[in-house]
Amino acid sequence: MEFTILSMTVKRVRLTADVRRAQLVDEATALIARIGYHRFSIKALAEATGLTRAGVLHHVGSKEQLLLDVLALRDERDNAVILDNAAGLSPREILDSIVRRNLGQPEIVRLYTVLAAEALDPAHPAHAYFADRLRTGTTMMAELLGDDRELAVEIYSFMDGIQLNWLREPTIDMWREWTRFSERIFT
Repeated sequence: MEFTILSMTVKRVRLTADVRRAQLVDEATALIARIGYHRFSIKALAEATGLTRAGVLHHVGSKEQLLLDVLALRDERDNAVILDNAAGLSPREILDSIVRRNLGQPEIVRLYTVLAAEALDPAHPAHAYFADRLRTGTTMMAELLGDDRELAVEIYSFMDGIQLNWLREPTIDMWREWTRFSERIFT
């Protein structure tokens, strides 16, 4: 299909449904990280991807479903990287790799931080997701630490807190703060 914009002919590329959906989820991730879920709109996503609002909804279903897809994709990508590289590593080395990974993806950390705060509202579409993520995350971390749930909650809380402060004040050296904290915990 071709169409003319300001006397330029532009050829529109037709993508498969899976490729288009992946494009929409990636673009939605970037937009939500920048402006938050409540300010995010299907219209903005349509404009960013060159589709109509109806076209976006055809591929994603709803704004709420898209948010859950964004969160699921992030978890899938992170779990694949972390679990694929965890064999033979100590608990501290695994946690170090999580902190390093998050340092390299501030937009994703921002997305999670903003959404976690917004999802404190029980009416938020990701409220249950974040409640379950906390339970699952602390359980997995406790198992990693020899079933020490209190230590898992402390580490989980520190990681969330230092990431929030790092986003707020980028001069904070998150790696140094994590190293100082983890040395106290693991020695």
